[in-house]
Amino acid sequence: MESVAVLLAVALTLPLLLSAALRAEDWPQWRGPERDGVCHETGLLESFPARGLQVRWRVPVGWGFSSPVVAQGRVYLADSEVVKPKAKERVHCFDETNGKALWTHVYEVAYEDWAFDPRQEIGPVATPIVQNGKVYTVGRLGHLFCLDARKGEVLWRRNLEK
Repeated sequence: MESVAVLLAVALTLPLLLSAALRAEDWPQWRGPERDGVCHETGLLESFPARGLQVRWRVPVGWGFSSPVVAQGRVYLADSEVVKPKAKERVHCFDETNGKALWTHVYEVAYEDWAFDPRQEIGPVATPIVQNGKVYTVGRLGHLFCLDARKGEVLWRRNLEK
């Protein structure tokens, strides 16, 4: 009876493990899964095609210095929208296949006056982290958020500046 249970467990688990191996590697935080900048994908391009790479999709985003991260078929990115007298920081979630906006979390920030000079570049510096169905992000002024990765809803927040 015990061997039947083991066989059943293997039979149910093996397809899940194989399907996970077929999916492209997620890049859920700055510099990748291990934060070492190493990609373990195979079959990558050795050189670019003569006509260049085909852009699959693009979306306009505001200023910011965060890197995009990819997890579970979604792309997450933090940016800012600065239009005097208000400034907002945002966390975006896009579908990785077509760039469709799935949700955006927006919050107002109190940037200094110099930030509204069009020659300035300002916005979030930290790259979001995706872990266990949650997105963790911190803005330029210390606004730390934990968001639901599927819906963008705020699970909790802290202001590290105060």
